[in-house]
Amino acid sequence: MGPDNTVISWQEVDISDEQAPMGVDAIPDAKGVFGYPHEAIGLNIAPLTAGIDTTTPPRVYTLCAKGDELPESGPWNARCYVQVHTGFLGWEAKPLQNWVGEEQYDLIAKDGTIRTRKLIKYAKPYYGENGTRFKKMVYYYEPQDFRGTSLLVSKPADETKDNEMIIYLPSIRRIRRIPSGQDMDSPTGMDISYDQLDRNPGKWDMNIIGEKTIYVDQPPISNCYGSEPHRAYMDGKQCVIVEMTPRNKKWPISRDVLYYDKASAACYYEEIYNKEGALERITLPFMAHLYPKNPVYWTLGDQYAHNLLTNHKTFYGPPEFDRKGNKIFDYATRDWSNYLFWFDTGLPDEYFSDQFMIRGTR
Repeated sequence: MGPDNTVISWQEVDISDEQAPMGVDAIPDAKGVFGYPHEAIGLNIAPLTAGIDTTTPPRVYTLCAKGDELPESGPWNARCYVQVHTGFLGWEAKPLQNWVGEEQYDLIAKDGTIRTRKLIKYAKPYYGENGTRFKKMVYYYEPQDFRGTSLLVSKPADETKDNEMIIYLPSIRRIRRIPSGQDMDSPTGMDISYDQLDRNPGKWDMNIIGEKTIYVDQPPISNCYGSEPHRAYMDGKQCVIVEMTPRNKKWPISRDVLYYDKASAACYYEEIYNKEGALERITLPFMAHLYPKNPVYWTLGDQYAHNLLTNHKTFYGPPEFDRKGNKIFDYATRDWSNYLFWFDTGLPDEYFSDQFMIRGTR
């Protein structure tokens, strides 16, 4: 390790095909990178080393609507933080070309019953090229009756336009287009909406309404589902509080409140209020720079969501075990040393097409 927790030397080892996600095993020159032995190494990387400077407006790859433009100078406003959050969701971090990874989410009913979904996600930022901000393709491989279901999301650079989403349903062997305007819907029973997974800042009014130093043992974080695993991630962090209100008054929520690290722009905590003004859902995201080879790249960690009205919960993040049964992540010790990051693997554009949804990962 070198200064600022950057890696200064590497050891190359052969990685078997069974350790590579589906699709990556077909790319001969793809290289995976094992993570840090403890995530604290990545969490301690300075924001400037990770390419974040909140004293000057961030670079974004979107066409903002009139009135939504980012400031030309000075410190960040609310829209700067939300735009960077959106870029994280699409892996926008030049020179990043693409990413592949295994994920899972657990749907936890109020009686404790758990339904698990496991998936492979393919992501490619286009940085505004040809009018596209980024694309993501999700392929489900567990449970068996869900296997083969695929979702393709294309995010336009123009924020006045909706995401394009299509889904492949293997039970009927058909591709269906998901109608536009489904931002507040939740995929397959999650307590997280499509908008939270692929944020569209152009659909919101937003302002910074305050600042607060947050602690896991103090409100509003105390006793939240998922707060203890995030103690090292968020404890003692100085946050700006961003309030967003939807421009579409037909949406079933009245406001969305997010706590962003004032220096690093990481999002720690989110509250969603229903139309009646009651707190309905809370989410604890995880935005970090845990890729040892390039600290500028964002990486996805464990996220926790809780519907307070139904007491239904969602866990979403890297699986402890890959599809071959190999343990790749230890949530107790936060050890990433067996987790393989697959960045810049050379994924062709074909991987983000309806043809690939049907035949590419079968």
